[in-house]
Amino acid sequence: MREPMDQLRRRPFAGTAMLLGLLAVAAGCRGGKAESEAEKEPTARPKGVVELTAEQLTNARLALGHVEKRTHAGHLEATAQIEATPDGQARVGPRVGGRVVAVHATVGRPVSRGDTLAVIDSPDLGRAKADFISALTSARVARETATRERALFDKKISSEREWRDAEATAVKAETDKEAAENRLHALGVPDADLSRIAAEGHYSSTIPVPAPISGVVVERAVTLGQMVQPSDTLFTVMDLREVWIVIDVYERNIGEVRNGQTVTVRVPSFPGTEFKGTVENVGPIVEAKTRTVKVRVALPNAKGTLRPGMFATVVVEGATGVERTRVLVPASAVQRDGDLALVFVPRGEREFEARKVKLGEELGEWFEVLSGLAEGEAVVTTGAFALKAELKKDELAGE
Repeated sequence: MREPMDQLRRRPFAGTAMLLGLLAVAAGCRGGKAESEAEKEPTARPKGVVELTAEQLTNARLALGHVEKRTHAGHLEATAQIEATPDGQARVGPRVGGRVVAVHATVGRPVSRGDTLAVIDSPDLGRAKADFISALTSARVARETATRERALFDKKISSEREWRDAEATAVKAETDKEAAENRLHALGVPDADLSRIAAEGHYSSTIPVPAPISGVVVERAVTLGQMVQPSDTLFTVMDLREVWIVIDVYERNIGEVRNGQTVTVRVPSFPGTEFKGTVENVGPIVEAKTRTVKVRVALPNAKGTLRPGMFATVVVEGATGVERTRVLVPASAVQRDGDLALVFVPRGEREFEARKVKLGEELGEWFEVLSGLAEGEAVVTTGAFALKAELKKDELAGE
């Protein structure tokens, strides 16, 4: 029996409907899986935020403090620069012009007073020594002649006039000899060398350039064979066993600074190290542009640790500075990351933001906050180091 034509025509449509249904179910399954996976995808945290698990939060045992605004005088703190003492530095040059024939000193070499730094060969010195020997001989001969004429005069063999003329010649020759000797002294020839020249009758045209003080050679401006003049500076020698620190103190604080006060000095080159000095002089004038007074502090420096030109921060003990209102954060909340200062601020129950802050003066157990925090904000005081460690782990994982 043959099926009706309309039933045959409906079969393909029924099959198609079934297929479409299966595809819809499959698509729904895939869509549901995608939606499930999307629900499981973690939400990315902002950079610089640390999230702890419940277990980590328990183990960390965090404690919180708060940023506070207080009126505080603090210490009198100022900037300063290290300098060599005026009597502890010498610019060394030759006393006579000539050519450098030897250089014994190098930069950084310790020297003692009188050590030879260089040797100069000077034609002027040679001529001066020759003149001295000539004057020395003339004076000796003239004195012998005058002595002989006096003996002849005493025996009535020679006239008084001849004796007087010989005596005058001898006095002039001795004056010339003393002038030649003083000329050599002016050129730096010591008495010991003059005695040797007088005894031996010959001389050298070379002369040493001695160190006038004991210290360290910090500058050399001469080379072998160079022509030099008395106006030239060949070496700079500094005695750094004591240095000066010159502090710029504002006019409003100068009444609290006096001679004899102890000063604590810190330099960036030696973090964690403090140097103690004493105020030696409070400047007599106020600089018009900066409204500051120069205060000089003497600082022992036996090891040569401090070098002229270094910048320093100083605290004058016994001076409190100007009282003012400051925003302060507990020192225990501050974590150092290289040159940065970080403070962790809670964002929720288990999230903490690493906040970069700019700090001012350290006031006991507090730091002055210049930027990055506001009064009343909560900060982590205990456990901040653990949060910093987690932050570093997250940064490394991100890289």
